[in-house]
Amino acid sequence: MDFIFATKLSENLQSSVIDELLVKSLVTMPNNLSIDKFQELCEITSRTTTKELLTYLIGLGIGHLSKDSVSFSEKDKLDTILLVMKQGCDPEHLSKKLRWIDFELFTSLLIKSAGYTFERNVVFNKPRIQIDVIGFYHKIALLIDCKQWMKIYDFNVSRFSLYQMRRARIFLDKRKEIEAVIPIIVTLHESQCSFFDKIPIVPISRFMQFLLNFPFYLDKLELIQRQ
Repeated sequence: MDFIFATKLSENLQSSVIDELLVKSLVTMPNNLSIDKFQELCEITSRTTTKELLTYLIGLGIGHLSKDSVSFSEKDKLDTILLVMKQGCDPEHLSKKLRWIDFELFTSLLIKSAGYTFERNVVFNKPRIQIDVIGFYHKIALLIDCKQWMKIYDFNVSRFSLYQMRRARIFLDKRKEIEAVIPIIVTLHESQCSFFDKIPIVPISRFMQFLLNFPFYLDKLELIQRQ
């Protein structure tokens, strides 16, 4: 298969189609697979479109092409997510295409795109706790617990809200430079934004909106401050 390396897809493809193809390609990453398998997983019917998509990705330094196969790394997936976000892909649409293993990564990238710094998979000992994602807004830390809940039930909200409160207090004790902590639960599947004892439960599709607006209603959130 002959590929011409470029960074521009066919002008016949609308930007919305390009975004959709890029989002579909995420399911192939990270992996080493044949061109045929790549086309199948991306649900592309046209061989020409498959070639154009791969040309576009390779031209941007995403993926490595050999004779009849293509390989993608974890960094390639990260770069592709960043690319579609930069091109203005709707976060809600993108979130619906993500698998569970991409969830924490996407959450982190939304925090970064909102202008905050972040840390992932933070672990403390004595007592041992693990925090999925932390966003930093000045000296306020957003402690995020990522949940794959299909539906929200009172019993699991209550249980994990208490866990988040405990993690928040331990984190505040461990990180002396932080002045306050807001515990948050982010869910992969769609639901209405809600609160449990002032702890926000936010679907990933609405998380960007939450990040951009939460400073305006801090009084409604559980803000754990240093004594």
